[in-house]
Amino acid sequence: MAGLLERVAQAADLSEACSIVLDRLVAEGQFPRALLALRAEGDVRAAAWGLPDERVQAYVARLRREDDESFYLLAPALETHDPRFRELGFETCVVAPFGCGAGGTGIALLEASSLDDRTDFAAGLLQRVGPLLGVQLRAELLGSRSERLDRQRDLLTTILDAISDPVLLTDDRNDILLANRKAERLFSSGPEESEGRRRAVQVNNLLFSSFLTQGVISTGEAPSRELNLVDPTDGSDLLFEVLSAPLPMAAVRGGAVISILRDITDLKRAVAELEDQFRRSRVAEHRAREERDQLDVVLENVSDPILVTDEKSNIILMNTEAARLFVVAPDREADTAHARVVRANDTRFTTLTSDFLLQTRRRRVEEVELTDPETGRAFPVEVVSSKIVDARGEPRAIVSVVHDLTQFVENQRLARALRELNEDLEERIRRATLELEERNRRLEWQRQELERAYHLKSEFLANMSHEVRTPLNVVLGYTSLLREQIYGDLTPQQDEVLGKVHRTSQHLLALINDILDLAKIEAGKMPLHLEQFRLEELLREVSDTIEPMVRAKSLSFSMEVEKDVPTLVADRTKLKQILLNLLSNSVKFTHVGWIRVRAGRATATDRMWIAVMDSGIGIRRENLKVIFEDFRQIDQSRTREYGGTGLGLSITKKLLALLGGTISVQSRYRKGSTFTIEVPIVANLPSLEEQMEQVIMQADQAVVNP
Repeated sequence: MAGLLERVAQAADLSEACSIVLDRLVAEGQFPRALLALRAEGDVRAAAWGLPDERVQAYVARLRREDDESFYLLAPALETHDPRFRELGFETCVVAPFGCGAGGTGIALLEASSLDDRTDFAAGLLQRVGPLLGVQLRAELLGSRSERLDRQRDLLTTILDAISDPVLLTDDRNDILLANRKAERLFSSGPEESEGRRRAVQVNNLLFSSFLTQGVISTGEAPSRELNLVDPTDGSDLLFEVLSAPLPMAAVRGGAVISILRDITDLKRAVAELEDQFRRSRVAEHRAREERDQLDVVLENVSDPILVTDEKSNIILMNTEAARLFVVAPDREADTAHARVVRANDTRFTTLTSDFLLQTRRRRVEEVELTDPETGRAFPVEVVSSKIVDARGEPRAIVSVVHDLTQFVENQRLARALRELNEDLEERIRRATLELEERNRRLEWQRQELERAYHLKSEFLANMSHEVRTPLNVVLGYTSLLREQIYGDLTPQQDEVLGKVHRTSQHLLALINDILDLAKIEAGKMPLHLEQFRLEELLREVSDTIEPMVRAKSLSFSMEVEKDVPTLVADRTKLKQILLNLLSNSVKFTHVGWIRVRAGRATATDRMWIAVMDSGIGIRRENLKVIFEDFRQIDQSRTREYGGTGLGLSITKKLLALLGGTISVQSRYRKGSTFTIEVPIVANLPSLEEQMEQVIMQADQAVVNP
């Protein structure tokens, strides 16, 4: 038995395994006829000994049509005389059912007259080999199913590849599970392909994934079914209409969507062209209608007679003026002077057009004499005629315009007078142009002289300020020595006088220093020395300098610098002078309250801002525009309360211009003021010409915010 089981297990297929079992049954049981039938998963396979193949196949076909109840014979082996078995060739047979494992069943039909030891042996043998036969049956069924699936898959792949539209199957994460050749051309690339094609494929995958995502999250209004992609071959734009449908969850685990992309690039272009043509046709139709209406209006309102005649010189169209000359009105009698004049005009005009029809020219101008039917006055006219020809070049109509030449002489006279007037005007214009050019030359000379005087003034102020500052320093020095009693004792009166001299000299020296700085800036000779420094350290130095003045007036002072302020690259001395000027003004004009300094980096720029705020007397709205002028103070009277030269803000603004910065002011009268400056984090060192240009161009660019 063990050898039989091993041979059955090693059989190449189910047919061979069944043949081995049948050989053993026939050999041991001496059965003249035998048949093995196995059923699993709705399919039946059979092998026979001593039976015709056609009868066996018919029996198998019948078993496949019947339900499982007719196949499952779970009783012990029994003798039967069923007519169906006689059709196979059995006179009497014993049916031996056996199990095949995992839901499979089998039966053996053995030709025997009754149950005996042979049938018992066969039943026992079949029970032992039944599971092995079941394994062979299921393997064969799986192989058949795999082949069938392979054929179906190949057929499906062939069908998909034959479709001219890209077809894709995507999962719930929008990953492509299946694509035909058209889709692979758009959405897949290999490592050996060009970088441009790979990028185009990446763009297409992103666009398609985004399209599917929008279709999932869209609510209410239906999403657009049009998708723009890139042709990986030439990079051109492609437009597709996407038809998507979800597959049942049972078909693909997690769900999937099948999408068909229909190329509508040419269709869209054709539709656009048709729409454009339709629009142009509508516009052309509208324009033709307008032109026709305009032509009717022109014909009815033009003062000259206009006529259209056919190839037989018959008038087919005319305006009102032409009808007055060439047509007798129905309400007039036929035999009157008026009618005779009209017929005479018609005869002259018909003769003219008939003669023109015989000529080859397309256009002709002739002068004739007509008569006014209303007044009987004869007047010369000019008839301008043009032919309208068909495709063969034959005249179909003649359009004639009749110009009254009565005013021709008068028009010529007026034309001569106008020509003489134009010549006179041209002469006047020529003289005026020469005079204007002379004035422009004078203005240019004056501009150059003013610019030269401006530079001379600046140089003079710089030199004079330097010459005056030297003796003033001497006066201040000797005054200090005298007050320190180096040269002897002083009386209180002498010390008081020397103190006044010292203070006045310091004030005069400050004025001269401001004038010298202003002159240097205007002359473009103010040196700039760029260095790297921290803004917080500079503000601390300025605060230490201004602290005695703040403490003397019992004011509250605070300073705040934002975190992560970068290091500045600028002229440290000039920026310190600017801040001292602004803080000195705040202390001067603040009697009670506070002074604050805030600094930080301007949002999304490479500039820093510094704000000097106070609760001082403030500035009136009408005075905000003049505080940056040279030598300008709000109170210009001789008895003003606050001293000063009026140069502090002017110098501050010009120094900021050299540093590439700006200044703005916000103030409310009796509420306080805020002066805000902005400077670049890294300043550029301008040339002499650039310094002068910056000072001149930015001198009036202070921002005033009331």
